[in-house]
Amino acid sequence: MMVLDNATLLDTLVAFMLVSVRISAMLLAAPLFSASSVSIPIRIATALAISVMLVQAIPTPKIDLYSPEGALALAGEAIIGAAIGFLMQLGFAAAQLAGEMISASTGLGFAAMVDPQTGTQSPVINQFLSIMMLLSFLTLEGHHVLMKLLSASYKVLPIGVSFLDARILIGIAKAGALIFSAGLLACLPIIVALFLVTLVIGILTRVAPQMNLFSVGFAISILAGLALLLVALPGLTASMAGIIDETADRARTLILNTGGGA
Repeated sequence: MMVLDNATLLDTLVAFMLVSVRISAMLLAAPLFSASSVSIPIRIATALAISVMLVQAIPTPKIDLYSPEGALALAGEAIIGAAIGFLMQLGFAAAQLAGEMISASTGLGFAAMVDPQTGTQSPVINQFLSIMMLLSFLTLEGHHVLMKLLSASYKVLPIGVSFLDARILIGIAKAGALIFSAGLLACLPIIVALFLVTLVIGILTRVAPQMNLFSVGFAISILAGLALLLVALPGLTASMAGIIDETADRARTLILNTGGGA
């Protein structure tokens, strides 16, 4: 029979706080959960619910939270959780980069609205690709992948035992290259086609100087961009699915390698 004395309650509270820090940091940085449309009470309730379910399954050492060791443990938990969420966020950054490049090429960069994902002003094509990325993330059960990465991180990076290795920070910096490579590859066919359209408009302008480039070429670029975006939609969806798989694989490999392959 378990007796709930003051010492037991205090140890349970400390364990709950240590477990909830990593989960809360991950939810603050992870896709979907970090969206501006998700209110803070919902994030807190989600973090508390996951922590309640995991607190008995995760071994937690007895640490004095008011000691330097406790402060380092809390800082390490926050950094590890934020790193997991940030790694998965790289795929969304690649989609936003692709949207920025397409918007600049089509001339739709001036048409901006409030992005529900980030809460800032962004081009409409950027928002369209971000929503597509979010739908692909949910379709591929990316939120389940996040939970699996979180569970694996507790096995290879236990609380208070393995502080965050510098290799994970270097790995995150190297994974940042995925933003540029994946974003460029996703929008490259549309960018090349729009370049050819612009080249044709330039040739027509040289052949017929009386043609008003701004009144004709601008409209043609917008229509061509929308048509190319519609044609390339299946390919963009496949590219986004590949980006999500790549970010998940990099996050999984980075966590396992940092933890010694456990």
